[in-house]
Amino acid sequence: MSSGLRISAGGVADLARAKGYEAKAAGADGLDLKLSEQSGMDARDIMFLRGFAGQEGLLIVFRCPKPSARAFHGTLPAKTFATKAKSNPGTGTVHGHGGQLMVSDYDMMSIWRHEGTGFRKVFVSALVPGAARGAWSAQAREIVKAMNRSLVSRIQHGCQDDFLNAEKNPGVKMADHFLAIRMGDGIYLPDPIHCENFYASHALFWPYLSNGKHCGRGPAGAQPA
Repeated sequence: MSSGLRISAGGVADLARAKGYEAKAAGADGLDLKLSEQSGMDARDIMFLRGFAGQEGLLIVFRCPKPSARAFHGTLPAKTFATKAKSNPGTGTVHGHGGQLMVSDYDMMSIWRHEGTGFRKVFVSALVPGAARGAWSAQAREIVKAMNRSLVSRIQHGCQDDFLNAEKNPGVKMADHFLAIRMGDGIYLPDPIHCENFYASHALFWPYLSNGKHCGRGPAGAQPA
């Protein structure tokens, strides 16, 4: 059962339009605004991520919140990892512990660093494979801390691909949609099929089976580091 704010679609559209004006004033361009409309991520965050990933040579794939969530980034805090209630489908918001109202967060699927002609995985999860919590590598900490210093909606947890627990990993569903920040570019991926094809076209390891469940392992020969 979903919780969260309940307002009309027109009200959400008005709030989202105001966020677009804020983003333009902050320097967001047409691509940032378009990707925000599609993904539900804040256009200011997309602008920052494209610049950050371009500077650092990173490819970052996100599972996106509901498109309506873009009306509330920066107004409400991001949904915490401990909050398990489902977001309201009309607003992308949810009530957490103590009734605190939050907006759906950005779920990172994976991070990759450009090297030579391809990409090398950056593990962003507990160093103990399959552990839900635990210390990350120094590289993973530095990347996420750098992002959270500038993001309107901060990252709340590690990458789903790197949570190597086939039973507890949430996997992917056909209703999921994704955004790939490929260095200075952004590519919207409307469902897991498009996301899997994007992984294949960039020679990235796709850890999900045909039923959407995680296979329980990472790329062959790769180690969390």
